[in-house]
Amino acid sequence: MIQQISVYTENKKGALMTLVRTVSGAGVDMRAFVTNENGEFGTVRMLTDNDKLACAALSEAGYLTKQTRVLAVEVSDRVGGLAGLLSVVEAANLNIDYLYAAWDRTTGQPIIVLHTEDLSELESLLESRGYRSLK
Repeated sequence: MIQQISVYTENKKGALMTLVRTVSGAGVDMRAFVTNENGEFGTVRMLTDNDKLACAALSEAGYLTKQTRVLAVEVSDRVGGLAGLLSVVEAANLNIDYLYAAWDRTTGQPIIVLHTEDLSELESLLESRGYRSLK
């Protein structure tokens, strides 16, 4: 499992650019990134190469951040790769709270970032089915 940073920000012109500049200005590389809008505010979820530095820079800039453990799993880059992963999850009757995609820069393979109530159970299940999770 790995740490994800969630950042809450206003849903207004330029807000995302300001957030990204804050993180990159601290010398932090964002490895995965997804945004969700909720009316006047949005949530930005990201994986970085330095969570501590990213959170410090964001907090200093006035952002509210939260760190959450998530599971990042490599999937096949082929038609049905995600469907195969979700079939395993469904067969085990597990619920996924949310997921998003990224790329593993080392292997060039797609990565699916997942959050669920029982990450350890999901990680064990997927690894037993041959999926590789990032640590």
